[in-house]
Amino acid sequence: MLPTSYFPSILYFQYLLKEPIFSICDNETYLKQSFRNRCEIMTSNGIQKLSIPVEKLYGSKSKTKEVIISNQQNWRKDHWGAIESAYKTSPFFQFYDKEVKDLIFSNTASLISFNQQILVQLITWWDLPVKQKNNDSSIYDKQIDFLSRAPVTPYIQVFEEKLPFVSNLSVLDLLFCEGPMGRKWFVDYSK
Repeated sequence: MLPTSYFPSILYFQYLLKEPIFSICDNETYLKQSFRNRCEIMTSNGIQKLSIPVEKLYGSKSKTKEVIISNQQNWRKDHWGAIESAYKTSPFFQFYDKEVKDLIFSNTASLISFNQQILVQLITWWDLPVKQKNNDSSIYDKQIDFLSRAPVTPYIQVFEEKLPFVSNLSVLDLLFCEGPMGRKWFVDYSK
C-alpha cells in the first residue's frame, strides 16, 4: 500500500518493487506539503521543489481521492520549463521529453488520476515487474519518508561537475540521466 506521488522519488519506486502487486491509498486524509503533489529535481543551482497547486473540496477533511488540481496558476508551464532547463543536456532527455511534457500538460483534474497516469508511464518505460490492484482505502506505512535523503547508489547526474551527488530525487532525474538502465536502481534493490 503506497500513497500517491507526483513524479515519485527513487525510494518510492524501490518500495513499489518490494511487492509484485501494489495498490495506491486513495481514501486517506490528504496531507498538505507532502510528496503527493510535490517532487524534487536537480538544477544548476541545486535542488528545486516543484509543487502542484491543489484544491481540497472539503478543506482539511478532504480525502486524497477528492483533491483536484488548481489551474489558477500556470504551474504546468513552470514545471515543464524547470524540467527542460535542468535536463535538456542529459543523455536521455531527447528520448523522453515529449512524453514527459504530455504527461504534465494532460488535462486531468483529479490529483490521484494525474499521478496515476505518470506512475503507469514510468512503470511501462522501465518494464517493471509489478501490477497494480484496485485502489484500497487502507492506510499505508506512514513511517516511510519518501523525500528523505535515503542513500541511493550514485549515478552520473547532469551537474556532477558543479554539485555533489544528491540522493533520492524524483525519478525524472534517473530517467533523464540513465534512461532504460535506470531500471536497475529498482530491480536490483528489490532482490
